[in-house]
Amino acid sequence: MTEDEVKQERQPPVWRRRLIWSLGLGLAILVAWLVWIDYQVRRDFAALQWALPARIYARPAELYTGAPLNAAVVNDYLQQLGYRQVDAVAGSGEFRLQGGQLQVQTRGFQFWDGTEPSVFATIEFGDDQVVSVSADAIAGNGDVTTRSLPLVRLEPVEITQINPATGEDRLPVSLDQVPEALINAIIAVEDQRFYQHWGVDPKGILRAFWVNLRRGEVVQGGSTLTQQLVKNLYLTQDRTLRRKVEEAFMALALELHFSKDEILAAYLNEVFLGQDGSRAIHGFTLAAQYYFSRSLTELSLAELALLAGLPRGASFYNPRRNPERALNRRNTVLRNMAAQGYISEAEYDSASSAQLSTSLRPARRNRAYPAFMELVRSDLARDYDADALRSEGLRIFTTLDLRVQQTMDTALEPAVAAVEMVADDGTPLQAAMVISDSNTGEIRALAGSRRPGAVGFNRALNAVRPIGSLIKPAIYLAALESGDDTLATVLSDRPVELVTEDGQRWSPGNFDDQTAGDVYFHDALARSLNLATVDLGTRIGIDTVINMLDDLGHSRPVPEYLSVLLGAVDMAPLEVARFYQTLASSGFYSPLRSVEAVTTGEGERLQRYGFETKQVADPASVFLLEQALQDVFVRGTARSAAETLADNLPLAGKTGTTNDYRDSWFAGYGDDLTGVVWLGYDDNRNTGLTGATGALRVWAAVMQQLAIQPRQTRAPDAIVWEEVPIRASLSPTTEDCQATRLLPFREGQLPAAVTECLQNGTLLDRVIDRFRSLSP
Repeated sequence: MTEDEVKQERQPPVWRRRLIWSLGLGLAILVAWLVWIDYQVRRDFAALQWALPARIYARPAELYTGAPLNAAVVNDYLQQLGYRQVDAVAGSGEFRLQGGQLQVQTRGFQFWDGTEPSVFATIEFGDDQVVSVSADAIAGNGDVTTRSLPLVRLEPVEITQINPATGEDRLPVSLDQVPEALINAIIAVEDQRFYQHWGVDPKGILRAFWVNLRRGEVVQGGSTLTQQLVKNLYLTQDRTLRRKVEEAFMALALELHFSKDEILAAYLNEVFLGQDGSRAIHGFTLAAQYYFSRSLTELSLAELALLAGLPRGASFYNPRRNPERALNRRNTVLRNMAAQGYISEAEYDSASSAQLSTSLRPARRNRAYPAFMELVRSDLARDYDADALRSEGLRIFTTLDLRVQQTMDTALEPAVAAVEMVADDGTPLQAAMVISDSNTGEIRALAGSRRPGAVGFNRALNAVRPIGSLIKPAIYLAALESGDDTLATVLSDRPVELVTEDGQRWSPGNFDDQTAGDVYFHDALARSLNLATVDLGTRIGIDTVINMLDDLGHSRPVPEYLSVLLGAVDMAPLEVARFYQTLASSGFYSPLRSVEAVTTGEGERLQRYGFETKQVADPASVFLLEQALQDVFVRGTARSAAETLADNLPLAGKTGTTNDYRDSWFAGYGDDLTGVVWLGYDDNRNTGLTGATGALRVWAAVMQQLAIQPRQTRAPDAIVWEEVPIRASLSPTTEDCQATRLLPFREGQLPAAVTECLQNGTLLDRVIDRFRSLSP
């Protein structure tokens, strides 16, 4: 044989060489795959950061002596928070209400301005207000002492979330925040050898197969908790051999690099436990809130066992839809716990006989208060992008007052229906309402439609319509600020013909086509007289009026037209609320706010939207103006509401009606609340309503339910009260000076009518005679 033939004979056959190369290549691929799996598991788990929704909170209820809250309102608030009503308060999240006395153990809460501790408090209620707030303390010798508390602040209600694109929601917690009973329940029913295996448990697979065979049902699974976590974090739900192998290797890699406690904590936060519309409920902390409206630490053994049974099939064992299945599954969990020594037989008997105690299905939080939430999103957009709001778990504290919002929602629709003149084609009359705090400018409630919770066009923010006579307070305030006018300035309410900016002749008229002749400044505003307002506005100048609108918070450009004097200025209801808020704040402008503060999920403060104010008008001028606006309810255009609001007067406000009855407006305020109502059609057709017959009646119906507080504005030191003739006249006669009325003035700014009567002696004599008649 030749040398080449010998070498060829010594070489292995081709098929063997190919097999070796194939095995080598396959082994290399396998090793590379395993290395990649190991890297992927380590990288992703170490940097595990879920996309967490921003949580939006309403304004918390504050209980203090004198707070305008009754027992029914506080009871409803506690129910929304998921507090349990019990016979004897024994722990946080419980309350007892008997008659006018409330005993409550608060949960405590981390607010943007600090942590509010849990406290056991007793609250006594009187006539629609809190009479006292106290707490009992037990001394070392056993003596019980009672001390008064200045304030008890309940935790805020979470009203909605801004959810991530995944639709998932969770409240991640560390392992030390999870009740031991829940951990025991999960291990007992899902993975008894969790602390012994390395991610895959062959013994567990065989045991689960045998137990399920004996029971005739699936009561145990073969997958370990680690494998279940891998499926949720890394893999799809495909049931293929390749996926099962990949799952096993990933579980081993996870166990190799991370501790059992780290894996268990991740599982507790990741596992899917229910579906709330488009929101997926992940993790046991959120599930406790979703199914029981309470925190994990407040749940009983039976309730924890019910949650522990859900990973097997959250929809199948949903206690609201399938209570019998959920009960059986819960008892299976309890039976396993007893068999493995986690609970005693007595505990098993007690827990397994307990009824399901799930709360009512919560409202879809991603749809709660959509009109107000549109404003919140708009305000937040100045500082936060959409991705941050959807993924960083921010906590957003808003100014929404649930009592005010829910009262408005209940009252608005029937109030609109009561004034509606039904259109021939059935088109509904629409409405918008904004309610703010008279002192701070915080938005307490907002409706973008007559129908509560309606989504779509938000009229409170976006229905920009002419405001009609709502503009008149700006005109009269500008005149008072000039120093040339008083409440007793005599205006001419007579026909007038003016030339407009484009050369057209303009002959305005009063609403009722009547004229009043000479009329006091005070009465012209209270009675909303157009001709007298035009007389005043043309004298002080359109530019002065526009500047005053700007000072009061209106930001849109206003053309310098004569028609501005009768309300040819477009505003949305929210903008009108900003305007009237400044009047309610005695001339101090405060930007309207829907957000109070923003924190991280851990409570670190990121943003504080504090109370800002700027004085834009003399408080004395605003006080004088308010006397006329209060008279609107007595002798003016809002007198029809005086009976409805008899217990709430005095209040200040103004009606507004636009051309052809297309818009019906009312804006008014008391000591606590400022409110604006708009009524109209989206296609701008005739409503058949004036401000008095439409928006005023709706405003009054809502504010009566809210028990708006009477206006109690203290007169500035510069204000004096003087008598003036009842009949306005540039030259009062002796007879005119006999019949008088009181009006406020700036000291040293008495008008000629008063001065003349004083000089004639008639007024002075009458004042002296009055004091003499009062003397003993």
